[in-house]
Order: sequence, then structure tokens, then C-alpha cells
Amino acid sequence: MDAWKTLKTEKILDDYHVSVNKCTVELPDGAMIPDFYTVSLPDAAMIAAITKDGDLLLKSEYRYACGEDVIECPAGMFDLEENDPLVVAKRELQEETGYTSEDWTYLGPTYESTSKLTNRMHFFMAKDCIQTGSQQLDENEHLTVMKVKLEEAVNMVMDGQIKANSAAHLILKVYMMSPVKNESI
Repeated sequence: MDAWKTLKTEKILDDYHVSVNKCTVELPDGAMIPDFYTVSLPDAAMIAAITKDGDLLLKSEYRYACGEDVIECPAGMFDLEENDPLVVAKRELQEETGYTSEDWTYLGPTYESTSKLTNRMHFFMAKDCIQTGSQQLDENEHLTVMKVKLEEAVNMVMDGQIKANSAAHLILKVYMMSPVKNESI
């Protein structure tokens, strides 16, 4: 498929946490879109953190844009000078849960929303996680950590308790890699 051509870009908003561009684009068939908006956020890392007891660590956090508490895997954005997804993942797991791991596997990136957002979410699996401290939350973070079995997390995705796309994607990906998966699900 041929790429779209960007004819003009106007920066509408430029902030560290978000930037918005209004673009004029030409499609391969010659059609024009005079107001195609893209939203850029920093890349982020998300962790499927599995404890030594085989529990998956999840968090519940109020998400203002959604207007409700959302259940997700631990995750966070890259800081301004960061470019290593593993560094971000390790920092976020420790800050949000108080857990650490010595066994990390990179599962690749995914796009958060392919139609407008430009950022990527980098997926990790951390095994044998142990609690080595307490949460070190940012001022604007208020979250609760919960432990569930991987199979229960899959059921939470399937029945709509876990609605966040990246968390659902990561949980299902880890489940399919897991030797404990239940073929009857």
C-alpha cells in the first residue's frame, strides 16, 4: 500500500507529555484530508510481572479520561532523557509496586492507537518478582496493586474487567507463551 504524503504540518500543541499536529495529507488516490490530526506521547513500557508464587501483579488506577478505575499492568512513560525500554520497565515496576526482578524478557513493541497516536508501548515479562521495597508513586499517581493468577487475568480480559488495550494485549500474549494455559478457556 502506498504511503500518504504530508503536504503541510501545523503544530497545535507542544508539551513534553503531549504534542498535537494538524496535517494536510494526500492519499495515494489523490484524495486530500486538510485536517488530519496526530497526537504524540512519549513511548512507554508495560510489564507482565509474575511473582515467585505465580501471581500476576496488576494495578487499579482512576483514569480521568475514561472516568473510571482501570485495571492495567504496571507501566509508565519514558522520562525526557530515557531511551532504553528495559530501564523504564524496571523503574516503573519498582515505583508502582515495590517489586523487582532479575529475570526480564522483552516481548516487543505495540502501537497504542494506530489511527492517531504515534507512541509505542514496549512489552516486558518479568519473572520471579519479589517485593524489595514500598511503592514510590509520583504525586499524581494513586493506585492499588493486586495479585491474580494469570488464568484469572485472562478471564478478566475476556469478561471486560480489563479494558485497557495494552494490558489486555500483554496479558493474552504472556498467557499464550505460558505452559500453564488452560485449553478450555
